[in-house]
Amino acid sequence: MVVRHIYTYVNPVRERDMEEACKVLPYDGVIALPTETSWCFVCDADSPKALERIRKLKPGHPKDRPFSLMCASISAATDVVNIDNNIYPYLKKTLPGPYTVILERNRSLPRLIHDNRREVGIRIPAAVLVRTLLERYGRVLAAATVPSVRLEESGDSEGHLPHFGHEVLEGFGHGLDLILDLGDEVPGLETTIIDCTTGVPSVIRAGAGDPAAFIGAWLK
Repeated sequence: MVVRHIYTYVNPVRERDMEEACKVLPYDGVIALPTETSWCFVCDADSPKALERIRKLKPGHPKDRPFSLMCASISAATDVVNIDNNIYPYLKKTLPGPYTVILERNRSLPRLIHDNRREVGIRIPAAVLVRTLLERYGRVLAAATVPSVRLEESGDSEGHLPHFGHEVLEGFGHGLDLILDLGDEVPGLETTIIDCTTGVPSVIRAGAGDPAAFIGAWLK
């Protein structure tokens, strides 16, 4: 398999690239693309084969931990998680943004993607490229941060999350169908994970998003 590495653009988004991505996803395809925080693998969340392909690319991901689900908007997220009137105003203040928010699943989730988990981590990225793909495809995407790469020629013995598309191509191109690349440097940071299933938000992992911004909005 030869991965397609496409340099695309946004504002406006190049429609032919979106069309190509939307043709890849229904056939167990895996795509890598940049968000505002990091490079991500994405696939149709209802494709067991695609999910397994991502697990092979990211073997360090715990087998019992599902991938987060990407949504184009808070409105779209209501199809997969329960967002009540108490939490909605606070999500609206912080999303889209560099957070993964854990919420209780909506009853329709198993029907949409055959997933019975009780809690779901959702991501609503600010990146125009990702949100446009979500809107065009019209289905839930599973997402996982592209893991660290090691570039021996640069003396990077410990590795780092990729900053550029060529690093993703070098490290993971063998397992991908498509790389959508804006050509820009990505910070290479993970999202901040906030658990909102207990009534009071708690920080599970500090990352690119300021936890105080999220929880501070909640407490006001």
